[in-house]
Amino acid sequence: MNAARVKAQPVGTGFAPYVWAPGVDEVAARHGVPREAVLKFDQNTPPLPGVPQVPLAQSMGRLEAYPDGTYRELREAAASYVGLSAENVVVGAGADDLILLAAQTFLGSGARAAIEPPTYALYRIATTLHGAEVVGRLDDADLHWVCNPNNPTGTWVEPEEIVELARSRVDAIVVVDEAYVEYGARSCAPWVDELENLVVLRTMSKAFGFAALRVGYALAHPATAGLLTERRAPAPIAGPAAVIAAAALRDPRLSDVEATIVERERLRGELVAAGYTCEPTATNFVYVPTDEPLAERLEAQGIVVRSFPGAIRITVRRPSENDVLLRALGAEPGLAPGREATVVRTTTETSIRLTLSLDGAGRTRVETGIGFLDHLLTLCAFHAGFDLDLLAGGDLTVDHHHTVEDVHAGLGAAVSQALGSREGVARYGSAVVPMDEARATAAVDLVRRAHAEIDLAFGGERVGELAVSLVCHALERFAIEAGCTVHVESAGVDDHHVAEAAYKALGQALRQAVAAGAAGIRSTKGMA
Repeated sequence: MNAARVKAQPVGTGFAPYVWAPGVDEVAARHGVPREAVLKFDQNTPPLPGVPQVPLAQSMGRLEAYPDGTYRELREAAASYVGLSAENVVVGAGADDLILLAAQTFLGSGARAAIEPPTYALYRIATTLHGAEVVGRLDDADLHWVCNPNNPTGTWVEPEEIVELARSRVDAIVVVDEAYVEYGARSCAPWVDELENLVVLRTMSKAFGFAALRVGYALAHPATAGLLTERRAPAPIAGPAAVIAAAALRDPRLSDVEATIVERERLRGELVAAGYTCEPTATNFVYVPTDEPLAERLEAQGIVVRSFPGAIRITVRRPSENDVLLRALGAEPGLAPGREATVVRTTTETSIRLTLSLDGAGRTRVETGIGFLDHLLTLCAFHAGFDLDLLAGGDLTVDHHHTVEDVHAGLGAAVSQALGSREGVARYGSAVVPMDEARATAAVDLVRRAHAEIDLAFGGERVGELAVSLVCHALERFAIEAGCTVHVESAGVDDHHVAEAAYKALGQALRQAVAAGAAGIRSTKGMA
């Protein structure tokens, strides 16, 4: 039986679907690069996720119930964040959902929407999906799409210029997409109560680091906001996502934005020094005009950027990760600022990529293919106060030995690189950590004397899939690669507790040892 032929409604001239940059698996397969070594600089999201301020168990507590369709809590939180009232706020499943909602509300067959390329592709998609015509920036239009700061160029204009456009085109809607406004531009939000034809879009995906939640909000005159709300889906945002987003807006913790701005300027400066054109930007990315096939050249090395006609766009990641890209482009960056390192190790047995920051907040993503190992490394990083992003692939069908050892070796190498000269650190750290019946002690000396004394009193052979006999040797390898002295002892009845206590204690000891101390090297020899 033949499948039914489904006929879609016609769209406006110039429609083309949204195209994603290639994914990790596609790049790895296309170029023969280990997937763990692939670095993606294409999505304009932060290098680390936002941290939910609501316990996940609490936010997931009522999965059987629809969310409050008014989203009063989320709207009030957004209003407080921008200095408006809840009546000014319309919520949606990300700013993309609100772009489509604006087109659905204000465009149709015969309507005209003004776009100034290059800019975000979804404006054209939303316009043509509703049968409207795309026209130029200076043409008369029923709707003007304005991306400020602009994606992909990063350029921006002062809000007064956009407000003047809205005042001069009173019969047209001006939609201002401010997805990147936290990175250095001023907002049009203060004018929405004055101008009924001004709509400002915001997202939780960029500065807040919650792209996976798909939460966005629009700011508009109450009458305009009411019109948009009438036409949106009844409950576009999942309940848990709305709760997490509301908590983040009530207490915005955007310290990563400041670090990203500093790193953006360093990245831009290194590119300019290497001979590339790279204009100032008020976003979390840089835009590099080029006649060379840079995107293809980088992708062949496992580095994914966003490609545009005559240019590439590079998302700002962690300094040590950005240095991997800079070197691939022929730049010669000095030591990355801050105490962090990116290590990429590929052998015939394993492939590993990890980025470690000693001055982090305990944020981790660890994926080794061995569940209990992921758990132990997450605990260690959390208690050390490190940020750790670690991906590993290995010959697990043969044995776990190579992966367990090489992951610890990579972690030790990253600690050594991040410490640099080891000047100005406390040097010593020690901790005693109980866990129910188990108790662990750990001591660390960051002097460059690689030595390990590891005594873990396991009673069985495995915890989960992890053979516990591998752990002692792995910790020894960590100490060798880190170039430090490590003593860890742990004993108890439950092997799970014995291992957990050991890694927690090691994390606590590392936190003390890497902390700021007196200037110079804390050694009578005068050297580490």
